[in-house]
Amino acid sequence: MAMDLTQQIQTALSKAGNYIHGRDSESDVTYESILQWKEECGLASSAAPAASPSASPSAAGEPKHAWYKTGYNYWEDESNCPATVDGVLGGFASLSKRDLEGSAAFVRELQSTRPALKLTREENDGAPTRACECGAGIGRVSKGLLLPLGITQCDLVEPSPRLISAAPDYIGNECSSKCRYFCTGLQEFEPAENAYNLIWIQWVIGYLTDDDLVAFLQRCAVGLRPGGLIIIKDNTCEEEAFIVDRDDSSTCRSLPYVLEIAVIAGLRVVYQRVQEEFPEDIFPVPMIALEPKR
Repeated sequence: MAMDLTQQIQTALSKAGNYIHGRDSESDVTYESILQWKEECGLASSAAPAASPSASPSAAGEPKHAWYKTGYNYWEDESNCPATVDGVLGGFASLSKRDLEGSAAFVRELQSTRPALKLTREENDGAPTRACECGAGIGRVSKGLLLPLGITQCDLVEPSPRLISAAPDYIGNECSSKCRYFCTGLQEFEPAENAYNLIWIQWVIGYLTDDDLVAFLQRCAVGLRPGGLIIIKDNTCEEEAFIVDRDDSSTCRSLPYVLEIAVIAGLRVVYQRVQEEFPEDIFPVPMIALEPKR
């Protein structure tokens, strides 16, 4: 499956005139194609279902298990990521306010053209609303965006026990009672059917392999309520299809690469735009609103 999916992505990108080559972030190593990189790291044939980083390698295939284990260990190490806003943003705490403001403006733009998106109890005919923050860390997006938007309940999904355990204190007593906490990787998370008005996925898709990202987005689609949306907000690269960071097992994909994965997952773009007022020397950060294809 993994090789077939890779070939499908490469073919679609090539036909559209988009890049398929990539590189390592901290070395001169380059790859002519997505498939070449996956074959070299062993992920091309790793089609077994993903498992927890703490499971035995045979549960998911050794290369894929090692991929997730490296990322898990990186974020569990406090020296890499203190349980603070600066820690979860990789030293870019100064961007948090602009990021949250940009996200709020994006959601307001969505609601102005999409009344079916219900975020508050009042908008939802008195019924509670629910959002999911995926790759939640300490709950920065729940505290700074989702709860202020009027969401009744937030579910936070985060694989790092250390970070998710710090979330209630960070969010605060008044709002933490409106949250539920799930310590699991997104490759394992299964949203309940018809559970969420909004699923927010930010700065985390790079930690999922392509096949696991497709499967995760398909499960998210099942978890949406009528009128609900999936939002992806993440770094993208512009001069190649992907950039691999082996320190934390992450992949920065190009925007066409991300959009092709969404198409394969059975989703369509409702609206998208790029986060504004970020420094020019960092990756572009698009915001993409998705819904299941009808």
